[in-house]
Amino acid sequence: MSLEYNLNFIKDKAKKSNIKKAISILERGFYSKKEVSSFFLDPFERKVIKDIARKNNIDIVFVGGNDECERKIFVANYYYLPLEESNYIKVLTFNGSKIKHPDVLGALVHMGIDRNSIGDISVLDGSVEFVVLEEEANFIKYNLSKIRREGIHIEIKEECKLNKEKEDYISSTSFISSVRLDNIVSSLINTSRAKAKILINNRLVKVDHQTITDPSYNLDEGAMISIRKEGRFIFDRIKGLSKKGNYHIEYRKLI
Repeated sequence: MSLEYNLNFIKDKAKKSNIKKAISILERGFYSKKEVSSFFLDPFERKVIKDIARKNNIDIVFVGGNDECERKIFVANYYYLPLEESNYIKVLTFNGSKIKHPDVLGALVHMGIDRNSIGDISVLDGSVEFVVLEEEANFIKYNLSKIRREGIHIEIKEECKLNKEKEDYISSTSFISSVRLDNIVSSLINTSRAKAKILINNRLVKVDHQTITDPSYNLDEGAMISIRKEGRFIFDRIKGLSKKGNYHIEYRKLI
């Protein structure tokens, strides 16, 4: 007997490949009936894995250092609850005032840490915290001593809890002729539909963490749109129609 699942609905090939890797871990737990844990998954990937686990009656929980974390690992066939998160992940911290999220991620990847081994990165007031798989923590602690020419001293937090700043958004409204992705991207960043299509075709736009390359893709209310170098937006809702039949939408941009 094998796991039941269908991935045909996933449009992003890279995303599908990553999910297949996670499914292979889930399958190992399914056949062995032993506890298994994964690498870090984004919300879209977690939803797929959660649905597969539920369909196949596999007990599964997600941990990431904070309930609000975007990236989390799964633990399947766990022995008890609550889980001791420090058995699977570690939260590392260091002082730094000018270091940003891409700086930390770039430094970790440059030293050979796989992106899937890295969870959320939280830039706070005067310090930075980030989550990694447990087996990577000591290597990073003793080998990462500089980011952007700034010397740092990394510590592993005793409490496996990531501090996160509350995300702030700027709310706006706009009128669009349809909820096609190119229309919405054009409105969000105040550019032409032609340029919006170029961004989409060049794989620079994600919807709910999945790269979408079809400009005619229709968005649902509540969708999160990520545009490379432009930021993240939430398409909240359609308020109504204008006299000309255009959609009056509400959206937010993460700041």
